[in-house]
Amino acid sequence: MSKYEAPPADDRLIWDLWLTHTYQGATAVADDQGIFAALNEKPATIPELAKRLEFDERATSVLVRLMASLGLLVPREEHFQLTDIARIYLLKSSPFYWGHMMRVGANEWHLSTLTAALKKKDSANATGPEGTPKVAGTGRSSDGWAEGKISPEKARNIAASMHSHSLVPAIAAARQYDFSGINRILDVGGGSGCFTIAFTQMHSGLRGTIMELPTMCDVAQKYIKEGDVADRVDTKAVDMFREPWPTGYDAVFFSNIWHDWNVRTCTWLAQRTYEILPSGGRIMLHEMLIDDDGAGPATTASFSMLMLLATQGQQFTFDELKTILEKVGFKNIETKQTSSYYSVTTGYK
Repeated sequence: MSKYEAPPADDRLIWDLWLTHTYQGATAVADDQGIFAALNEKPATIPELAKRLEFDERATSVLVRLMASLGLLVPREEHFQLTDIARIYLLKSSPFYWGHMMRVGANEWHLSTLTAALKKKDSANATGPEGTPKVAGTGRSSDGWAEGKISPEKARNIAASMHSHSLVPAIAAARQYDFSGINRILDVGGGSGCFTIAFTQMHSGLRGTIMELPTMCDVAQKYIKEGDVADRVDTKAVDMFREPWPTGYDAVFFSNIWHDWNVRTCTWLAQRTYEILPSGGRIMLHEMLIDDDGAGPATTASFSMLMLLATQGQQFTFDELKTILEKVGFKNIETKQTSSYYSVTTGYK
C-alpha cells in the first residue's frame, strides 16, 4: 500500500458489531451490584450513586453511561433514573425479571473485572506525584506505556491491531480537519503512524514526527515506508512519561491516547503539551466523544467500558475535555466530528 484511499463504505457497522460484547456483561453486573435497585429507590447523579453504593466513581460513571445509552437509564438534569424497560425486566421484584438469564453466556472476565473495578478504588487510578501513571499490574493493555517498555513482538501486534481500527478514521481526519497553519505535527503515542501518514499524504506541505517507545518506533518505520512518506515523516523514541518531549512543532496530536488514562494523567499530558508548543500552537485530541448528557452513543459508551476493563481510562464528553484543556491554559476549545464516531477536539495556546 502507498496512498491511503477511503473505502466505499464507512466503518460504523464494524464498530457497532465489535463493541456489542460489552452489553450483556455490563447489564448483568449493574443488576448484581444493585444499581437498578438503587436508582429505582431514588434517582441520583453519578457521584451520588457511587457514594451511596460505596463504588469507584470512574467505574460507576462508565457503567451508568453505558446503561443509559442502551435505554435502561435516562438522565434528568444529571440525575439518572430507570426507564420502563429496566423497571419491568431488571428489578428483582418484577414478575418479568430477566436477571436470572442475563448472566447466561456472559464473558466471565468481563463480569469479574467490572465487579472488581466497581467495588474498590481501582488501582488503575493510581498516579505518581505529578499525575504520571503507575503500572496497574492487572495485565491492562496500557501497562506497557505506564512502564515505558514494550517487547518487539508485542509492539508488532499492537501496531497491527491499532492500525486496523484507526486507518479509516485517520483518512477521514486527514480529509475533514482544517490543517491550515500547521507545518510540523507531533503525533504522541502514534503507534503504526497511520494518522501522520494519512495527514502528510493528504497535505503535501506538512511534516510529522511519531513519538513512541523505541520498539513501537521500529515497527512504525515499516508503515512509513509503505506509505511513501519517509521524506516527511520520522520517528522519535521517547518515553512520554519519563523523558523530555521534542520541541519545534506547531501542533501536538493524540489519537486514542487520552482514553487510556485517568483525568489526572490527562491533565499532566495537557500540561506537557502546553509547555512545548509555541504561542498560537494547538493540541488536537482525536477521540470518540460521549454525548453531553452522558446517554450515548451506545458504541462510544461501549468503547468506554472497554477502556475501563483494559486500560486506566474512559471516553470523555466534550465538556470534560474542555475542562482539562482550559485548566492548563488552552483557549478557544472547539470540536469537529471527522468520521462516523470520531471527533478532533482542538485547543490553542
